[in-house]
Amino acid sequence: MKRYLLFVFLLSVVFEGFSQGIEFQSPSKKTIFKITGFGDLYFGKHWDNYNKKESFLYNHKVNNRLRTNLLLVKGELNRKRFRATVGLMTGDYSQYNLAAEPSWAKPLNEAYVGFKLSKTKNIWWDAGVYSSYIGIESAVSSDCPTLTRSLVAENSPYYLSGTRIVYSSDNKKHEAGVHVLNGWQRIGWDPAIIKPSVGAHYKYNFTDNLSLMYGAFYGSIYPDSLSINRFYQHVNVAWKKGNWETWGTLDLGIESGKIWGAAQVMNRYTFNAHWSLAQRLEVFYDPDNRCARIGEVDKTIIGGYTLCPTYQLIEQIALRLDTKFLQASENILKGKSWDLQFNLGLGVRF
Repeated sequence: MKRYLLFVFLLSVVFEGFSQGIEFQSPSKKTIFKITGFGDLYFGKHWDNYNKKESFLYNHKVNNRLRTNLLLVKGELNRKRFRATVGLMTGDYSQYNLAAEPSWAKPLNEAYVGFKLSKTKNIWWDAGVYSSYIGIESAVSSDCPTLTRSLVAENSPYYLSGTRIVYSSDNKKHEAGVHVLNGWQRIGWDPAIIKPSVGAHYKYNFTDNLSLMYGAFYGSIYPDSLSINRFYQHVNVAWKKGNWETWGTLDLGIESGKIWGAAQVMNRYTFNAHWSLAQRLEVFYDPDNRCARIGEVDKTIIGGYTLCPTYQLIEQIALRLDTKFLQASENILKGKSWDLQFNLGLGVRF
């Protein structure tokens, strides 16, 4: 423990001066290159002492060992009408969430280039691998209210590959995008799935503290010969007042006449510059196992509650203790109907 505390102290000293990453500008300031990074170190524990968490969880997967969930380094190049981003990663998130990808794709967190289509309006065309517009939780745990992800986030795309056109208004109230995609969270090319998927999203910021967003996906995760398409919709709302922050999400998927869905409410109270407390109440409903794919017989109907206090040592370093309780309608949680998990996390960014 003394070594752990010393390690945290040394990190706070090293990263105190890198709150916004490392930035380089050309003499004319027309070209900006920025390097940022993130590290997510964790120790997981299961009530029944299992070495791994359930098959439908992909972050903070391993128990009883000190592990790296995500180690990410990202470079961003920005000019007036051109941008490019490359993010390379390793860790359990890459190993388990990208298990179906070819080896060359597994280190890719983001990799895209973009061109501004208008001189006067903020309209961009991007192509490559980029973060998903579905959901409010990313793979970077420090950007999320809790250390671990919700069930619906773990079973919907974290990333997408393809091309998009994104518009944002000058007053920042409107954001809209259309997407032509290489499937449901897929980078590698599958010759059996040639037809592209499509998507769209729209976000409206009522104020700086209240927003509403809708996103949709239509396409297939199966060979074209089966003619099975998936229609997925996501809605989220984010609200902040004083020290309180609240998020709500609603998801609905339809495939071959089968329906699944999920709902969650998260809130976080910030006590001061160092301490905050977040919680999540969620339900995931997939009676026909179209998405979670836990089994062929048992229904996937799970409710969950997560509690996560955070200690923000400095702006770049956060210590978190995440406790998650799951309750299922069937014995699908390691052969039981309930599950209790603990994760101690250290998030470091620069």
